[in-house]
Amino acid sequence: MEPQRQAEPTRLGPYRIIGTLDAGGPADDARRRIARDDRTGRAAVLMLPHGTLADDPGYRVRFRSEAENSRRLTGRWAPPVIDVAGPDADLPWVAYACFPALPLPAVLAACDGPLPESAVRVLGAELAHTIANWHASGLVHAGISPQATLVMADGPRPTGYGLARAAALDGPDRGAPLGVDAFSLSPEQRAGERPSPAGDVYALGAVLCYAATGRRDVAEGTRAALPEVLRELLARCLAQDPGQRPRPGTVARELRAVPAPEAVGLPDAVATALARQAAAYPAQVPMAASAPAEETSATVPPARSRRAVVVGGLSGAVGLALGAGGVAGWRAAGEGRSREASARRGIAPAPLWRHDLGGEPQQTPLLWHGRTALVRTSDAVTALNLRTGKKIWSRDDLYPMSALTLLGNGTFVSPDTSAFSVVSLATGRMKGVERRYDGVEGPAIYQFLGAVKDICWFLTRKYASGGTESGDHAVVCYDAVRREEIWRTPLPAPYQGDGTTTALLLSTMVLLPSQGDDGEDASSYLALDRRSGRKLWTRKYPKMKDESAKQRLVAPGDLLVSCDEHMLRAYHIASGKERWQVATKGRVSGTPAAHGQAVYATDSRATTYAVDVGSGSPRWRRRSAAPLESSWTRGDTAVSHSGATVFQVTDAEIEALDATDGSLRWRSALAGTGRQAAVPGQVVGVAPGIVLVLNGTILYALPVD
Repeated sequence: MEPQRQAEPTRLGPYRIIGTLDAGGPADDARRRIARDDRTGRAAVLMLPHGTLADDPGYRVRFRSEAENSRRLTGRWAPPVIDVAGPDADLPWVAYACFPALPLPAVLAACDGPLPESAVRVLGAELAHTIANWHASGLVHAGISPQATLVMADGPRPTGYGLARAAALDGPDRGAPLGVDAFSLSPEQRAGERPSPAGDVYALGAVLCYAATGRRDVAEGTRAALPEVLRELLARCLAQDPGQRPRPGTVARELRAVPAPEAVGLPDAVATALARQAAAYPAQVPMAASAPAEETSATVPPARSRRAVVVGGLSGAVGLALGAGGVAGWRAAGEGRSREASARRGIAPAPLWRHDLGGEPQQTPLLWHGRTALVRTSDAVTALNLRTGKKIWSRDDLYPMSALTLLGNGTFVSPDTSAFSVVSLATGRMKGVERRYDGVEGPAIYQFLGAVKDICWFLTRKYASGGTESGDHAVVCYDAVRREEIWRTPLPAPYQGDGTTTALLLSTMVLLPSQGDDGEDASSYLALDRRSGRKLWTRKYPKMKDESAKQRLVAPGDLLVSCDEHMLRAYHIASGKERWQVATKGRVSGTPAAHGQAVYATDSRATTYAVDVGSGSPRWRRRSAAPLESSWTRGDTAVSHSGATVFQVTDAEIEALDATDGSLRWRSALAGTGRQAAVPGQVVGVAPGIVLVLNGTILYALPVD
């Protein structure tokens, strides 16, 4: 076994490093160490990031996220995860209850050559059976490699879940990135495509090719040296075209179909190596009197399964009694029932789908009745099926510079410089074009404010003959079905805006904010009657000094909620009187969210507040374990469609909190394209059962509630 690197820490959380599992030579994907848990005295296997990537903050976040997700793996050969480094750990790691164990390269080193053909078939059947179960649960491993395949006395354990995703492979052709085993990476992933079930099958074929030949390549010359019974099957697993590769269940059946010798066990040399490892590092030693302070950096492990406890308890009894014929697990070839998948608190759900938009969205995606997402990039407008992520249609001929507005009849408005089009959401076809607001014969539209059903509101201005503004600004209410103007109201100078006005649409009023302060310590709104356009009032709201009207929202009880510096304030809309205020520890620069009788906001210290709308009394307060980098960083807040989950966005991850008490439901840090280090994404929309998260150009749909 190779000596431990001196620069590596000797303690990680509650674990003391006592040895290494890596075989001689460089490890291509990650580092695996033998560690002792000071809380229990048990030996465990710790996986650490690839040494060259350990200082990359984006990689560390993704590594930890994938480690948390690996808790969801089930089945007889799933490596039991007992701990994951906390979000504040300098070096991320994941601890497995997999000891004694040898990585596959160490197994071949012990054998002084490749494994016997019968042992390769049993190994392959067990791995394929496990991968098939995971794929059926919607999980792609994306980390299968020789180094990540641990061999225990009773069978293999494929560790390294999500290493390819942690390395952020999406994007242009990057070859084999650091941190990913090069020869087991599928051709399509080398070209920048995302990990897929077919990629797992390719990696499985590469691992078995290595086990049967001892060579770390899958070239034709290497495959020619394969035993005849394996050659044709592994050639299909390693096909360049993902569509030509078999499913892992098929691989498992074909490997089991060949009659095996009566006793297929570990080679004697491997059994002896495992026994020596168990003797050198006893699986259980007397527990320390007290755990070290570093223990607090580890996440609280979920309740361990009976199987995990049995593995930990029995591995100390392996001793030198292991022999080739004494390992029953190697005769089973993948038999045995899988444990049912169970949702564990703290573990993010796997995305329902993932769609590369091809460019940065130019506005927040618009969601239609929980069925369709409308996305505008600089190149195109695209409609996606919200349940599958599949593209319904896309158009590249709509004006790219103006925001889209949804209407209530299954259409949307796309403004141009001299007209606006009404387009079908279902087909992308043009339903009509309104040209009367062209800026020549009539006024020009400079901003759409919003829509309710088929009625929309927008701002217009007139131009003089020389093309200069005449100063005549108005609010227009327009019926998009009848294609007629309902009313037009002149707009006073303080409320005219520059095209970025955030209007508030109430049941009876349209509220327009002033674009400048009406006093040293106040902002104001203009209220217009929604049906007639009649001016109702202008109102000053004292102490409302937040930077942008985008950070204000309407809450039940006709309240206007504002955030400024270290205070949330609520005003009665009609009277302008302050109803309540709530002090925050940090600066609230993100946009608050409201649902039912609660308002939620996150401050610059990554603390989320839940406030009762009626009384202003705090319901709960929770600070994230991953604080924001500076007091000026924006912390966004969102609420699920049902109101049961609150989303808090920090620099490192998205946290899903229980809306009733603020307790953690799960954390997520999605890799996106990998071009933005340590950015977990942002919540850009909610629909029944779905939350949409955008990271760079990648849009994810996660199940929620």
